[in-house]
Amino acid sequence: MRRTTLAALAAISFSGSVVAEESLWQTVSDPVHGLWSAGITVKDSVFKDVDPVVSPALLVFGGYGDVFIEANRFGYGFYRDGTNFASVIGNLRSHTRLTEDQIDDSKDLSQYDLDERKAALEVGIQAGRRLGAGWVGRAALLQDISGAHKSQEAELLFYRRDDIAGLRILTTIGAQYQAEKFNDYYFGIDADEIKNSATQKVYKPGAGFSAELEVIATYNFEWGAGEEWGAYAGLRHFQYDSEAQDSPLVDDGLVQQYFVGLGKYF
Repeated sequence: MRRTTLAALAAISFSGSVVAEESLWQTVSDPVHGLWSAGITVKDSVFKDVDPVVSPALLVFGGYGDVFIEANRFGYGFYRDGTNFASVIGNLRSHTRLTEDQIDDSKDLSQYDLDERKAALEVGIQAGRRLGAGWVGRAALLQDISGAHKSQEAELLFYRRDDIAGLRILTTIGAQYQAEKFNDYYFGIDADEIKNSATQKVYKPGAGFSAELEVIATYNFEWGAGEEWGAYAGLRHFQYDSEAQDSPLVDDGLVQQYFVGLGKYF
């Protein structure tokens, strides 16, 4: 009788533990929405003689509760009427980053006493409007709060989604304005970074522009118990103008990024 009672109590305890874990998981996972995925990114740097960087990444195209997440951008929408929308946003800028190891490994960059060019966390506001014919326009103003470039960046983007041959295609074209301090931080060379050489000079760029092209192709399919999954591949390119291209640190002013991933829709 005692063994039966103990077994029953153990079963009840185990069942309660399972229910509690399921309840906790449901509480945590319920706000998750969109495509959450594991991916691999490849970045070909804008700087001279820097090898492409291949790295794993958690890529989200969805959100958590009221917070939306678009890869390196996240935010909260405070206005939407079906045509117009506005959000407060955060943006992690990393595609113009330059690490100490990359400087040391580059025969071109190691000629200088360069400081690291760090990734920046920017915050700001964006507003957009549905334009018709499938296009959406979006403008944003961003301020660095991480102490990296300590300046502003503005952007104007146009994007659309199309279904082609069983693929969901997202196409984005746009332009960014970079303040003088931004360009000077990433592409400039100050007096402290020059070694004793007559061939190396200070370079101080002015404000400038860049153009952006992004294309992501996603294939959606069902797997398991009717769960929806997505596999995708994409590219994201930034072309900087002469203010960056004329820097002795820069190759041709083009940043190339490629990525692939697999994830689940929630």
